Formats: sequence, structure tokens, C-alpha cells
Amino acid sequence: MTIEVLYPEICNFYGDSQNAEYLKACCPDATFVYTAFDEVPYFVTDKPDMILMGSMSEETQRRVIEKLLHYKSRLSELCRMDTVMLFTGNAADIFCRNIDYVTENIKVEGLGFFDIDARTDWFRRVNGKLIGKAGCNIVVGFRSQFAEYIGDNSHCYFIECERGFGLNENSQYEGMRKNNLICTQLLGPILPLNPSFTEYLLRLAGSKDEAAFREEALEAYRKRVEEFRNPDTVF
Repeated sequence: MTIEVLYPEICNFYGDSQNAEYLKACCPDATFVYTAFDEVPYFVTDKPDMILMGSMSEETQRRVIEKLLHYKSRLSELCRMDTVMLFTGNAADIFCRNIDYVTENIKVEGLGFFDIDARTDWFRRVNGKLIGKAGCNIVVGFRSQFAEYIGDNSHCYFIECERGFGLNENSQYEGMRKNNLICTQLLGPILPLNPSFTEYLLRLAGSKDEAAFREEALEAYRKRVEEFRNPDTVF
């Protein structure tokens, strides 16, 4: 199995880089390709089994969009081929139609995989927790974001929220999904927090490997689910 990590030197906020580190522990025989920002991505000429990218600054986000626009058709092709792609934090914004940086008075086009717009306001950071259902998996996670989404993702959501909010504070549907392309604002990192979901992604990518430290990870996960479902837990 080959896993490509895009731009790890600049897309590594909020501990998102630990998603790849956890997969390393899950899949000791996998090949990991770390693509630097000034390199042509591996996915352009080859087909990785999984692609990861994490959070970044807003300035970096615009540079990444400009870079990935050159590969939009290839990413679309990989999406149609059901390649597993996980974009976390504000990396998810890149696949929106537009991003409006209201604080900087800048508006740019995203890759447009979803008819959703992002609005980023530096004076309005939103922090919180989330628990919800992603297919057959209960997923827990954390968020810390300047962006809110505008649009309807009821037909392309990642998580149906049990507690916490989704696309925006008036939505119960978090993130966006198209085939095996998953875009989520959840940080964490999401994979070590959710070993069952990690195994689900690995199966989608064709791997039979199990979540690393499985027994301990599942025990911690069960306790976190119980905590997040406790009505006394502040969201």
C-alpha cells in the first residue's frame, strides 16, 4: 500500500501530521511518500492508495489552492476511481467553490468539488467538540476554525452530528464526502482518536491491517464516546 502525504512541511497544524504517523504504526509494510510543496505530487503520475493533507495557515491555503488547481482534473479522476483521500481542518476548504477571506478582503476560487462556499473571519474563531455517525462508525473529534461553510451538504456530508454542529452552527451535517474523498474540519488528529474509523479507511484503501495499539486505542475511544455523550460535557 502507498500513502501520499501532501506538503507536510507546511500543512501540519493542530497535530494533523500524526494521522500519517498513526498509519505508519498501523501499516508497517506500507510505503509513505512525503510530497514537498515544490515537488510534483506522486498522484500525478501514479495512483496512491491513500492521500492525506492537514491544516495550514490562510496564506498557505491560497498557495496550495493555486498549486492544486494544476492537478484538479487528476484529483477528480482519482475521486472517480474511489481513491481514499482525507483532508482535515482547513485543508477541507480547498475543495469548496469559493473561499472568502473577509478579514483580508480577499476572495479566491477553490477546486469546486462541492457547491459549498467557505467564509474565513479571523475575528470569529470557533472551538468545539463533535460526535456523530459517519456511515457505520461513530466518530469523535475536535474543531478550531476561523471558517464557516455556506451551502447545503445534506446530500454529500461526512458526519451526521449527534452533538456539536456541522457545516455551520445551523447544520447537523459535518464535512463533505464524494466517493472516498473526505473533507472534514475535525482536527485531533482524527485517526488515532477513532481506531474503528481508521480501520474502515484502511479497508477502503485495500488494506487488511488493524488499528495500531488496537486494544488500548479502542478503550480510550470508548471512554471518549461516553464522555462526549455525557450531557454535562460542554461542547
